[in-house]
Amino acid sequence: MDIAILRDWVVVIFGFLGIGAMLVFVTLLVLIYRKVMPILDTAQKTVTDVRHTSSVISDNVITPIAKAQGVVIGVRRVMEVVSFMSKKGGGKDGTC
Repeated sequence: MDIAILRDWVVVIFGFLGIGAMLVFVTLLVLIYRKVMPILDTAQKTVTDVRHTSSVISDNVITPIAKAQGVVIGVRRVMEVVSFMSKKGGGKDGTC
């Protein structure tokens, strides 16, 4: 047997093995894609639902609480300024 013939047979055998491996790989990719896509669709729907829920909570709960807190802080600051001014103004003649 000549070395060239052996080389040719090795090339042919490895060619068929490579084609078979690629077919197995592509088949696995298709199967994984079919299994993963419904999971990804469900996850995307869940994320959309969570985004909508957080938006509703933000609009109906967080925003009014933040506005009320701003009003309370404003009133508190006004009271501090009035209190400071009354203390400062009362000390001019030496009395509290």
